Amino acid sequence: MPRMNNDSEAVIAVNRFGLGARGSELTAAARDPRQWLTKQMVSPSYVASRFTTVAAFQQFSEYRQRVRDQRKAPAQNESSNMQDKGPSGAGTAPAKVIRQTQRALIFDGLWQSIMSAEPFSMRMLDFFSNHFSVSMTSIQLNVLAPLLELDAVAPHLFGQFEDMLIAVIKHPAMLVYLDNTQSTGPASRVGKKRQRGLNENLAREILELHTLGIDGGYSLGDIRELARALSGWSISRPRDKAQKGFVYRRDMHEPGARTLLGIPYRDGEVEQGEQMLRDLARHPATGRFVCHKLAQHLVSDMPDEGLVDAMSAQWQQTNGNLGAVIRVLIAHDASWREERQKFKTPREFVISTLRALEIQEASPPRFLRQLHRHLRDMGQAPFGSGSPAGYPISNRHWDGADALMKRIDWANTVVAVSAQSNKSALEISSRLFSTQLDGATRQAMERAETDRQARALLFLSPDFQRR
Repeated sequence: MPRMNNDSEAVIAVNRFGLGARGSELTAAARDPRQWLTKQMVSPSYVASRFTTVAAFQQFSEYRQRVRDQRKAPAQNESSNMQDKGPSGAGTAPAKVIRQTQRALIFDGLWQSIMSAEPFSMRMLDFFSNHFSVSMTSIQLNVLAPLLELDAVAPHLFGQFEDMLIAVIKHPAMLVYLDNTQSTGPASRVGKKRQRGLNENLAREILELHTLGIDGGYSLGDIRELARALSGWSISRPRDKAQKGFVYRRDMHEPGARTLLGIPYRDGEVEQGEQMLRDLARHPATGRFVCHKLAQHLVSDMPDEGLVDAMSAQWQQTNGNLGAVIRVLIAHDASWREERQKFKTPREFVISTLRALEIQEASPPRFLRQLHRHLRDMGQAPFGSGSPAGYPISNRHWDGADALMKRIDWANTVVAVSAQSNKSALEISSRLFSTQLDGATRQAMERAETDRQARALLFLSPDFQRR
């Protein structure tokens, strides 16, 4: 397949692989579109300077202590709590602090994508954050969910998949979300004393969603063996003196040798589970599953088999080095077909719109709240999928009539906010697509009654909606 010119590849680079052009990004990409992508293959400088996992546990410990205090003396606290009600009715100042931290982390993440000079890196972060999906289903997860992305995914984005997998599974967000914190081996000291049992949720999702895939050849026995190896993987308790997140509790771990996928593992403690995860990460089925899903995310719902084969082969050669696999994807001609095969998800649509308009980070809090509301209305609120499977990748989940009406609502809202921009709609389209804009879209924009209307037409056009 002959190589297209740099202008065409630059449009693909910034829109398909990036998050939509911001500023002069298209000009920079046009010098060497594929090299422009590979230079961004570094862990994003995505730092929640205001918060850490340790701070999250300290906050939650304070919250739980305040709730306990109120339950002991409800009459004394009733009057003072009237002005400070938490979401569950247990009014606490720490609950307000947690909600404030939750909002700060969500908005920090959105702005990082909107402002980033490394949009390809941020797109990879979005993919793996969704691959290891955790939802905000409790007051503790309201803060821990965004920190999973920050602490466990971002540092390993272009390194070994096994390192990312272990970091994710040991992160408190995943342990809480998939109910592993109380998983106890029946033959462990605590299991014998209190008759607690194993929880298989985490082990099942590791095999089905994170590594081998649903057709990966594992059995119910493999799920149980992995669950036994992960028993005792827990988190700090509110009463613990040190609030450090992940805690291995030896007295809850099921002792004994294990066998997973026919491979024996000797008796051990936390290292037993870690070795199982490393072997799962290197497994050919894991390579095929993750590579296919990555190609679906970036290129097409039905990716070229040759592309997936090449990526999978590189996975095997490098034991799952993500940087090497992604370089194969960038170099493969099937990744650069001119047809726009992916319909933007709501998050991609919103972020690319704001990048196109060069919205500044100083936007008022009211606009940030509206941004989150529109994402929620369009069905993709941050950390809100409600399922360990994450948000869907395929086009059919996002292009229904109701979803399109909500995009129209968003487009009209955002062009009103940015009405004072010194760039016309046609200038914006040139920075996004160079000369690659469809003639019908250009004609509709030129015939618009106002520039505000022309912008809305641009953002709702097939050129912009697809990548």
